[in-house]
Amino acid sequence: MCTSKFVLKRAPRSSTQFHLLRCLEILRTLNTSLQAHIYYSDMISLDRTLPDTRRAECLDVKYDLNNLPRASVVIIFTDEAWTPLMRTVHSVVNRSPPQLLKEVILLDDNSQRELKDHLDEYILRFNGVVRIVRKNIRQGLIRAKIAGAREATGEVIVFLDSHCEANEGWLEPLVQRISEKRSAIICPTIDHIAAETMQYHGDPYASLEPLVQRISEKRSAIICPTIDHIAAETMQYHGDPYASSVGGFSWALHFTWEQMPEREKNRRKSPIESIRSPTMAGGLLAANREYFFEVGAYDDEMDIWGGENLEISFRVWMCGGSIEFIPCSHVGHIFRAGHPYNMTGRGGNKDVHGTNSKRLAEVWMDDYKRLYYLHRHDLKNTDVGDLTARKELRKRLGCKPFKWYLDNIIPGKFIPDEDVQAYGVLFTTVGGSRMCSDTLQRDEHSVHMLGVFPCQGKGSPPQLMSLSNAGHLRRETNCAEVKLAENLRRGNVMMYPCNERSSIWLYENSMLKDKTSGLCLSTAGLKAGEDIIVEACDSSNPHQIWSFVDPNL
Repeated sequence: MCTSKFVLKRAPRSSTQFHLLRCLEILRTLNTSLQAHIYYSDMISLDRTLPDTRRAECLDVKYDLNNLPRASVVIIFTDEAWTPLMRTVHSVVNRSPPQLLKEVILLDDNSQRELKDHLDEYILRFNGVVRIVRKNIRQGLIRAKIAGAREATGEVIVFLDSHCEANEGWLEPLVQRISEKRSAIICPTIDHIAAETMQYHGDPYASLEPLVQRISEKRSAIICPTIDHIAAETMQYHGDPYASSVGGFSWALHFTWEQMPEREKNRRKSPIESIRSPTMAGGLLAANREYFFEVGAYDDEMDIWGGENLEISFRVWMCGGSIEFIPCSHVGHIFRAGHPYNMTGRGGNKDVHGTNSKRLAEVWMDDYKRLYYLHRHDLKNTDVGDLTARKELRKRLGCKPFKWYLDNIIPGKFIPDEDVQAYGVLFTTVGGSRMCSDTLQRDEHSVHMLGVFPCQGKGSPPQLMSLSNAGHLRRETNCAEVKLAENLRRGNVMMYPCNERSSIWLYENSMLKDKTSGLCLSTAGLKAGEDIIVEACDSSNPHQIWSFVDPNL
């Protein structure tokens, strides 16, 4: 017999059939480790208490609630599990001032699970604050968000994923900032909810005060601070990823988290001032509703999910607005390893992120779209639909060039084929065979060895390298560093996150020499898939003669 507390206590008044369906869902979850672990979620109250993860300074901010705009909170869901969805709703209603919460819109994007009647019945307890909009044909997250925004009646729209928990004081700073700057698209600070345990992890903001405060509350407690990570290899400090980070992007058009640049740190006069970010993750955001549509909402020809977060980020900045993170607004989010629902787009498209990103590149990136196609050459001639309306939108809004965005909004972004000594596929030729430097598909988000592999044409992404004007032999984010063997006469090459102290390489007479060790890059004695080496320089050794071939030529 299924004994989930959800079945016994949390289900709306319903039939035995509904109980059995939930039991089956739980058992299926236990057998397949479905991403947001339904079993643990069902064990937890929908109205659970969360740790207040705001900075102390946030608690001192006063808001004139009667003179701030009211918000419509739009939650899109497709076959979402019951308790994560309802906990999202409960947290929004419980932790939003009634003066600011106009409505909560649950947009059901053609769910197939048997929740419809039960959901209709359950939301009656919210006395009209929560309403349901249903789509009988799957829209996908992007078009569903547009539909939800059209349904909204509040001056401000807030989009939340269907597996979130709004924390204390989450809504006030969002609407306050929008009331100050109508053209700001803003995002709350995203706290982490562990999918496996549903444990809520906020920003640690390491300081002494929380330690002594807790000891004053409980004399018998042994207190430990949150432990951040310092990489032994590089001494790079890794603290909370959200408290001091901004959004970035890779040239493959994936969202990335980046360290907050010094210029933004210097601009901000307070740790609770909004943070200007080049991009946003995309799931959780707020905007003035009228401005959202004026600036183009989302591209409704993008399908399902993926790429829309970068598209709106580029567009808003280029067209006169801003993307900002709000430190005093905290919303927890269950980060799932994948998608529990079908991500196939129209016409059976299994690559919606790729085709959506091509639409973005063609409309907003000007000539820099070439860098996207280096990663997705297979899409260069793919038809992704009519782009006329989006190009006309850009013209009508008088938006700036993408180069302006690179120069002014994300000036630290490395452009692999600009302001460099050399760029392209890096290879040696020995006996008529070319051997290229290669990442060997290793995780470039961590320190890894650089390897070698037979060259795969002139533009294979793992084989592209740049030699910057500063002398750094690098890829998009990582730079080559020599790791010497014990005899100091030979070594390998490690790829570390680039910084101003990264190794200097000299490219002379077609040889690449590490300035510090005096050793040269070589493929001597190597087979495909092995780690590249450095050894004593020898201009007569063909394994040390390197060429760059620009894939765009």
